[in-house]
Amino acid sequence: MRATLDFLQERYAQFNALMFGGELPQVRLRLSRARTYLGQLRYRRSRPLFGRTKYTNLTISISTLYDLPETEVEDTLIHEMIHLQILLGGKRDSSTHGPLFRAKMREINEQFGRHITVSHHATEQERQQDQRKRNHLMCVCSLTSGKQGIILARPSNISGLWQRLPQLPDVTDCRWYLSTDTYLNRYPRPLTLKIYSIPSDILTRIIAEARPLVRQNGQIFPAKCKIGGD
Repeated sequence: MRATLDFLQERYAQFNALMFGGELPQVRLRLSRARTYLGQLRYRRSRPLFGRTKYTNLTISISTLYDLPETEVEDTLIHEMIHLQILLGGKRDSSTHGPLFRAKMREINEQFGRHITVSHHATEQERQQDQRKRNHLMCVCSLTSGKQGIILARPSNISGLWQRLPQLPDVTDCRWYLSTDTYLNRYPRPLTLKIYSIPSDILTRIIAEARPLVRQNGQIFPAKCKIGGD
């Protein structure tokens, strides 16, 4: 299923009463199309000169990009509600999913038969569901091992990657392309230098349909058209 606002509001009220003693405040619930997370808690923090830190604009976002079992959508919502309880409780955990979070997670899992986890890793089936057409700035790197890998750039960091990738000791050749192949949707656009493996037959198909990128006078262009971003 893909969550709806009505579903999230109903479950939030239910879980708040059942698992959190009704102590959580009403927060904004919103739907997103995020690829990098299933759920996220966001807020604004203000620190007055005297008094306790205040948190406003409390928002829990749930991604509807993937079609997931209803129980997994519920567990994602509960996961973010645990973060909310810790945030408003005035206690500081040692990390994002530290002892406080894990203790509450285990308590809920054991008492209510849930399967909440620290993080979610998308399955191959979930990744295949993302079929949106997007512009991908892709570098195909030939490696000293004889293999090839790719890295996707953001419009904001393609110039830096263009210069830095050929300097890596394991990279022997770099070729840049603009592609809208939906297979590439499963790969992140890292801010660091990280090359990802890709099946050779799929890479051959993507390159055949892609447009080469060239760099002239400090500008990067695909097939005579200037790159405009996502």
